[in-house]
Amino acid sequence: MVAALAWNVAQAQVGTPVDFMRMNPYQLKANPATELPYESVMSILIGNTSLSVQNTTLRYNNLFDFDAQGRPEILNLRKLANSLKENNFVGVDFDLNFFILGRRTKHGFFTYEHNIRTQSDVGFRADLFKLLAYGNSAFLGSDNPVNVGLKANATMFQEFAVGYQMKVNERLSLGGRAKLLFGVVNVNTKQFDVRLFTDPDSYALRLVDDVLVRTSMPSTITLQDGVLGGAGGFGIGDLFHNPGFGVDFAAEYRFDDRFSAVAAVRDLGFISWGFNNIQMTNNIQDMGEFYDNGSFLFNGLNVNQLEMLADETNSALFLDTLQQYFHLGFDRGERYFTALNTNLLLRGNYDLDAHNRFSAQVQGRFNGSGFRPALTLAYNGYFFEKLDVCATYTIMPNSYDNIGLGISGRLFKTCNIYLTTNNVIGFFSPMNLSGMHVQFGIVFTLRPEDKNTEYE
Repeated sequence: MVAALAWNVAQAQVGTPVDFMRMNPYQLKANPATELPYESVMSILIGNTSLSVQNTTLRYNNLFDFDAQGRPEILNLRKLANSLKENNFVGVDFDLNFFILGRRTKHGFFTYEHNIRTQSDVGFRADLFKLLAYGNSAFLGSDNPVNVGLKANATMFQEFAVGYQMKVNERLSLGGRAKLLFGVVNVNTKQFDVRLFTDPDSYALRLVDDVLVRTSMPSTITLQDGVLGGAGGFGIGDLFHNPGFGVDFAAEYRFDDRFSAVAAVRDLGFISWGFNNIQMTNNIQDMGEFYDNGSFLFNGLNVNQLEMLADETNSALFLDTLQQYFHLGFDRGERYFTALNTNLLLRGNYDLDAHNRFSAQVQGRFNGSGFRPALTLAYNGYFFEKLDVCATYTIMPNSYDNIGLGISGRLFKTCNIYLTTNNVIGFFSPMNLSGMHVQFGIVFTLRPEDKNTEYE
């Protein structure tokens, strides 16, 4: 039996020390084909709680100029804009494990678990920041617009998972989970394309947009004449309206006593959203002289218009008219589908002996804004029948300083206390991280009666 209490902050697609710690039952999350050295597993309510954060390019050091004492002195938008890549990414995940139950059978290991999970990611371009820093003079011509492209998907869902791990023969082990999903909340940008063109001769501005944002909520939102009203309450039953399905599966093959390999796929699946759907669109309206064939065209103001704007009443009316050009419309949406953020994993292991293992892992994650790869090198050692140690080094795009450490101590043959982080350097500069993972756990284990395992 395993009863766990853990707090976890992690990057979702980065190999964390727990993934490689062979005595930790939560390694099943990364490799469901692994053979756990336990007879049964159980955690209740807070067995595993995780928060995952990744930030590819936004950095505190690139936002300010600093004085001699290292204090922020001036907000420097040009410094920030120059530090960004053409395409940037921010992702946040949160997982709460209500419970997990596991039991060894004659031919394998069975698990059942219930989780509340969120997966959210935002991909954005640097053009908006460059516009604020340099003005529209940096974007001249029909082939050089300000492109405020945005891809976002934020999802909260319930996950009921049934898993099974089996040893096919002395070399091959297989494992997987079938997962029934129920979506709770979703915000998804089906289309978000806003472009600002500047004429190189007259400096006239033309704004073109194509926006469609879809949402699904557990509570009913009133909608009248395209205007959103208040949201009502919701009951437990409203958390089960948006069904979905997902799978995890893995294979582990041992070539000999030293070499083994793992291939795994996690979160391959989808959710169908059809409850309390609202979609938001933005359409440029024909409100007069600034409308031109579906776009907003601004050629400047003449002297008479400038004189009118000097009057407070006229300026307020002018701003109201400008606002009416950009019409945000809300409608009931049709059913739509979103995919889970699927993770792929390939790992090679070398066992120096029964207590020391070296691993190399290539891992990546598909999400709405692209594919996020990572390479992790890891060492796991088990000493004195009490101490489980793991060290990792991970390389990601734009992030090369992810040094991780993990340690687990075994007390009274049943109690394991562990602490891990995937970024030791990050403790010294938390505002400039691409992501960080820390985890603490207290785990009570029931080992098999057979003492002739490689772990004894």
